Amino acid sequence: MDWILLVADVGTFKGDVWLALFLYVSITVFAWAKGKLGSPEVAILYTIIMMFLVFYQHDVLIWVALGLYLYQTYGKEIFKG
Repeated sequence: MDWILLVADVGTFKGDVWLALFLYVSITVFAWAKGKLGSPEVAILYTIIMMFLVFYQHDVLIWVALGLYLYQTYGKEIFKG
């Protein structure tokens, strides 16, 4: 996905969903990286690299991660007979 198209889509449903996912994932990755790496500067750099790779290079991975999160959270209730 091109960043210009992502910014141009803000205000539409698709753009709003991508923006919400981007903010949630980037804050989550930053909090995790800050705790594991110790330095806020290194955590910011790590977060920028991860967000570039996930949202720009391999944007389908965000849907895989969202699916795994939903399965982990609600999987037992969905497949409960």
